[in-house]
Amino acid sequence: MNPMKHSVSGRLPWLACTAALALVCAALRKWQLGSAFDEGTGLPAPGAQASVILVCVIVMAGAWFVLLSMYQPMTRRPWSPGQAHRWDLVFLDAGDPVYPVLVVAAAALALAAVPVLFIVGVGQFQRYQELLDAGLQTPSNNGMLTLATAAGAFLAALGLLQMGRDGLRPGRRGKGGFSAALPGVAGCVWLMESFRSHAANPVQWDYAPQLIAIVLGMLFYMDFAGMSAGAARPRRLLWMAGMTAILSAVSLVSTAAELSTPDVSLCSAQMGDLLLLLSQTLAAAGVLWRLPPNLENPPRFQHTPISPDPGETVIQEETTDE
Repeated sequence: MNPMKHSVSGRLPWLACTAALALVCAALRKWQLGSAFDEGTGLPAPGAQASVILVCVIVMAGAWFVLLSMYQPMTRRPWSPGQAHRWDLVFLDAGDPVYPVLVVAAAALALAAVPVLFIVGVGQFQRYQELLDAGLQTPSNNGMLTLATAAGAFLAALGLLQMGRDGLRPGRRGKGGFSAALPGVAGCVWLMESFRSHAANPVQWDYAPQLIAIVLGMLFYMDFAGMSAGAARPRRLLWMAGMTAILSAVSLVSTAAELSTPDVSLCSAQMGDLLLLLSQTLAAAGVLWRLPPNLENPPRFQHTPISPDPGETVIQEETTDE
């Protein structure tokens, strides 16, 4: 069988279904924003058709990805002395540049969010201090969580760059687990900041998709880290990647709508959210591109102990196709 044809057929169902469902859900979210809320109060209309259909499509997407995950072909895990098909190596396939390009682009977007969130956080902190010094009532937000989110975005960018580097040039085994966990840790801080900024809003539909998208992205990165830390759940990782892309698309529509209003500047928390959502979407797309064909036909590597560290080995690639 032609290896290229085999590789394309392995990833096509995941990529095609994810892209189609993400576009459908984004269109439904736009319809919902335009028709499912009262113009005067901003409150959601009970039983709005757009809201019901959007929820149904998201639930059906989750069920469909469960079926795709269940029937995803996976090779067995041989543990021969000279050559081992380990799940922590499936992303270290240097023959395909698409995965590292997607992940490095995701890192660039996360890095672009750092100055935006930093400026917003400093502004919030200065405003808080001014009101505090004047003896006036201070807001509940002093900017510290926004600054922490900026720091988390920087760590996420570093982790994504390392993951892209591993996908382009295999290196020491065991490094990928730590780097892949950095975006997940950053997602915890981002989740706290997003919840804090929206918790007082009674219109739950305005921020629920974003919170769910951040949670799924955080779990997606943690499963990604597990691939190289001895806790591989490849089918669950595929499900997380697909749903992260879909929910991120829904939240991107909301964030773009907020940015289009006249009173919101480009240097705002919404812009930071937009960049981080795009970042995790590209990372999920990279996993959906690289993982399915490599589960069916993993790259082969030879382990050569040349490091002075007794427990550390260096991975040398033999071939990427069988």
